[in-house]
Amino acid sequence: MSGRIFIHVGLQKTGTSYLQGIIFQSVAQLAEQGVAVVPATKRRMFWLMLDVRGRIRPAFDPPEVAESVDHFAAALAGTDAPTALVSEESLAPATDEQIARLLGACGEREVHVVVTLRDLARQIPSAWQESLKAGASYRFDDYLDKLRRHEDKPGHHLWRQKDVPRLLSTWSRHVPIERIHVVTVPPEGSDPTLLLERFCEVIGVEPAPLDRDVVRKNEGLKHVGAEVLRRVNEELAPTHRKRDVYGDVGKRYLSTQILARQDGDRIRIPERRREWTQRVSQSHIDYVRAQGFRVVGDLADLQPGEESFAAASTEPSEAEVSAVATKALAVVVGDEMDRRRALRSAPGTAPGTSTTAPRLRDRIVSRIRR
Repeated sequence: MSGRIFIHVGLQKTGTSYLQGIIFQSVAQLAEQGVAVVPATKRRMFWLMLDVRGRIRPAFDPPEVAESVDHFAAALAGTDAPTALVSEESLAPATDEQIARLLGACGEREVHVVVTLRDLARQIPSAWQESLKAGASYRFDDYLDKLRRHEDKPGHHLWRQKDVPRLLSTWSRHVPIERIHVVTVPPEGSDPTLLLERFCEVIGVEPAPLDRDVVRKNEGLKHVGAEVLRRVNEELAPTHRKRDVYGDVGKRYLSTQILARQDGDRIRIPERRREWTQRVSQSHIDYVRAQGFRVVGDLADLQPGEESFAAASTEPSEAEVSAVATKALAVVVGDEMDRRRALRSAPGTAPGTSTTAPRLRDRIVSRIRR
């Protein structure tokens, strides 16, 4: 069928988790407004990205993941909704060949691309901690230094989700500029629904009927919590930092369930990187304006606010790290006690069954003692 399809490609750390939480909780409400979410679940949307980007791991991913683009094309062909919607932030750095394959699966639909952009002084700290949640172990200052050194290297992995001109240029080779929509993330302190309203304006739906009661599953870490996670990652063997094993324990358990609940100072850009951050941000603003992309929001939103910079070092002290690590360890021990208690009460379970949790405790203890 003809019609339109909006492909929201991120960027990462630009409110995508918030928007996708609402999208996937509101599939029925969107359908009532003529919008089909394809694929209709977050897992299959992720699978589509893996297939498009060539990131499938046969030893870990189900065999059907390799057929995701075909299933996507069939689902689009099978819906009579006038508008279709895709949202997956890891599509942003797709290559020309990968984009062409995805658009080829869209059939006769008129393709629109939606790009959400956030000011670098907020995106960079979020991106750093997201890398930690994927098993990385470099310090924040080192991360900033690497960004600065590789700023002029197109396609460098640290810039894949931040190099706005390169990303927009790539997508505009396949989709006319007038159908590429830039949505700016509102400044800190804005009404939390403003981003949703801007996104809905692009895809042509009313936000009021959507299910906005979203549980934030991607809560950010404070600097001290991020430092604890970094040190744990530093002690893990490379085999324990792979996606198939790290995600459940390192990201969704230690980071999301434990460390994200700890208090502390937010991660801020140090003063010595203020001028660089502002300069790069302005270059992104200038590019978007010069190319004539449709902007929903205000390009001024992409200039960092004063609250994003720290006059002095924000590196957490050893005492702060030790305190948060101890609290985290207490939760891990408590969870293991609960698990063993449940095992003892289960019929046919031998006492003393072990899991990977003790090993994780050993790693945390090792870092506390240093």
